[in-house]
Amino acid sequence: MKKLIAFLLLLVMTVSVFASCGKSKTAATADSGTATRPATTTDKNVEIAKEVTALPAEARKIKIELSDFGNAEKDSKNDVYLAGPDEDEFDNASTIEQMVYRRNKSANELLGTTVEYVYWADLGWSQQAGRIKTLTQTDTDDAPDLFVNMIYDLNNATMNSCFKDLWSIPGSYFDFNAEGWMTDWMTSMSFTGDRAYILAGDYFVDVLRAFGVLPFNTTLMDANGAKLASALFGEALADTETMSQRFFDYVEAGSWTWDALGKLSAAVWEDKGNDNQTTFDDVVGILGDANSGMATSIYLYSCGEPLFETKPLSKEGDKNNGKNWVFYAEDATALGAIFDAVSGVFRGDGAFADNRSDATSYHWPKFASGEALFAGTCVIGALESDTFKQMTDLYSVVPLPKVNANKNYNTIIHNIGDAGAINVNLGPDKTKALSAFLQYCTEKSGEIREEFLEIVTKYKTTVYNQGTDRMLDMIYDSVINGRDKAIEDLMRDVDKNSQWHVIMRNGGLTPNSADLASNYATMRSAKQTYLDEKMAIWYTLPKVEDNAE
Repeated sequence: MKKLIAFLLLLVMTVSVFASCGKSKTAATADSGTATRPATTTDKNVEIAKEVTALPAEARKIKIELSDFGNAEKDSKNDVYLAGPDEDEFDNASTIEQMVYRRNKSANELLGTTVEYVYWADLGWSQQAGRIKTLTQTDTDDAPDLFVNMIYDLNNATMNSCFKDLWSIPGSYFDFNAEGWMTDWMTSMSFTGDRAYILAGDYFVDVLRAFGVLPFNTTLMDANGAKLASALFGEALADTETMSQRFFDYVEAGSWTWDALGKLSAAVWEDKGNDNQTTFDDVVGILGDANSGMATSIYLYSCGEPLFETKPLSKEGDKNNGKNWVFYAEDATALGAIFDAVSGVFRGDGAFADNRSDATSYHWPKFASGEALFAGTCVIGALESDTFKQMTDLYSVVPLPKVNANKNYNTIIHNIGDAGAINVNLGPDKTKALSAFLQYCTEKSGEIREEFLEIVTKYKTTVYNQGTDRMLDMIYDSVINGRDKAIEDLMRDVDKNSQWHVIMRNGGLTPNSADLASNYATMRSAKQTYLDEKMAIWYTLPKVEDNAE
């Protein structure tokens, strides 16, 4: 027994010595660029950093640009969800901020990176696009390694070589072949299907915040269950069920359409003015913000009708012949169906559209006071508003209605969300370190996402409801690429008034689809010509192999 104990003590001492030597050697060689870091796995047993080569200290310093966007359509929370608080502010930070801080700190420790977050608070969308383009083309010393910006006004800049093709960078650790909506979105968003200029994931929680949703007042719905059930289902509710529970089942079954929304709006309508006209003072089914491009674009691009098709270019002699290309539909059939569906609701009883530029300051309090069944479309991040936080009524969210029950639910990411992109002039070595850092953060962001969803969906946290959870999953799973809206955003350089969502907005949510059909051919020709020019530029964007060793 004494010999055995002595042997074990000797073994422990030997292991300790080797461990100490190994640690010292790794530390000593890290700055020389020769050491390698072993593979690391997440809780999900997904490999993060595959043999990340320890780069010289300078190469492991990463700069990420953020912006508060001034008067953007949605208040950016990038400083909260990406950078987190400063160390000395940790104790007073919110739960989410503390989670972000811990995630980033762990990634720094794991990969040996030093991350600096830079803010361009004084630049609007257009100015940002111009400055980023200048930085990337001139290889300016202060150019950030990663841009985190709204793509809304960066679509033009993206087309003009602002961002590097991340897929082509050797040593990138993002699994673009993994199943899920983000892969489909990134692939389709690239227009060509062979590039991913958008770097995104759970790490960019603002992408999540930009999902289009339709909030509804569950308290008001259940209080009017008898007449709503009769209008929508043609039958009464069972004694043991509520209208909201039945509604969740209805939506999940794929039956949620604009026609169904019209039936609910008419059934819940209370004509308080006794004038047989829907006015803002009535109890209404849905309040529509007809002034906002955000509202109309989510109505339009979430309806389930594709407005473009992708197929190989067929032009003999063209250098891009045979390459994937994006084309406007031959006619306005699909677009007209969407216009008719949306217009049909807002021309009917119990729906009210408002053109005031500050409509949400009127609409949301009315929704919160139980005088509107649906708040109108908004991004899920808008549920952080004090109006929603202070509601005494309970509310939930559903996807936007479809054109008809044969279509799939669509959830677009408004403005393509806040996303990131690698600097054009960033070398492959530094990109490798940045890629591994962001992947680690992505893998560790699930809990942050869940925390956020619980905060912004009061119905889920105040009175836990299985239906709300199901709806959030459905909305998340039905995210589609933002191709249609991104292409239309490009068209403001041609004629802003020819953008489909602007036409809907200018028509007060009730435009005439017949007029659209008569003008479609003319608009399509001019817009396709401009799109062709941008597609040609897209195929000339540089790839990192050109500069790789």
